[in-house]
Amino acid sequence: MSNFLLLLKSVLAGFIVALPIGAIGVLCLRRALQGRWVMGLVTGLGAAIADALLAVAAIFGLTLFTHYILANKHPVLLVVGLFLIVIGIHMILKRRPKLKANDNPANDQLRRWRSLGTALMTGFALTIINPATLVAFVGVFAGLGLFMEGPANLLQGWILVIGAFTGSAMWWAVLTGAAFAVRRHVPLELIAVVNVVLGLVVVGFGVASLLTVFGVEL
Repeated sequence: MSNFLLLLKSVLAGFIVALPIGAIGVLCLRRALQGRWVMGLVTGLGAAIADALLAVAAIFGLTLFTHYILANKHPVLLVVGLFLIVIGIHMILKRRPKLKANDNPANDQLRRWRSLGTALMTGFALTIINPATLVAFVGVFAGLGLFMEGPANLLQGWILVIGAFTGSAMWWAVLTGAAFAVRRHVPLELIAVVNVVLGLVVVGFGVASLLTVFGVEL
């Protein structure tokens, strides 16, 4: 397989896997609608980094990593479920962000960097510990023929990783940019309502994860 074709297929794979609107997508939408498009984009960037690592695990068969994720599915889903419920409740309570005067610019800048770091880690953690993402990469790679024509050398391996990251990041950029653009034409009252709805959706994802842990099939 040529390097260019491998890059195109891996970009497509990353884009397809990131496409479904899950908890990360809801977080990106909410932050973009509040005008914090950088926070939304950084959240998606964290998810894209995790997608790249999961792409490596899928294509190279990192059995230790994949076995750990799949063998500990229930504890992972328990943690994810509780985390999502907490995030969803926070989104509902903070549906109307308050603007505060910057009494101390240095502290404000430090707070901004910490918020970006938290957003990055949230996107990364929720993606890397989600068994469904790994399974999705396996399925998409199989559909694109990447298992039959996998990377022949280290260069092609890096192309695969960069392509998966690029495809995923492209989707998060499109989603965040579209939400931020639409925000300018949406009344503030409606944005508050949308924030509540998105918060309830995130709580729903968390409850669904917990129900799966206790053997309830949805």
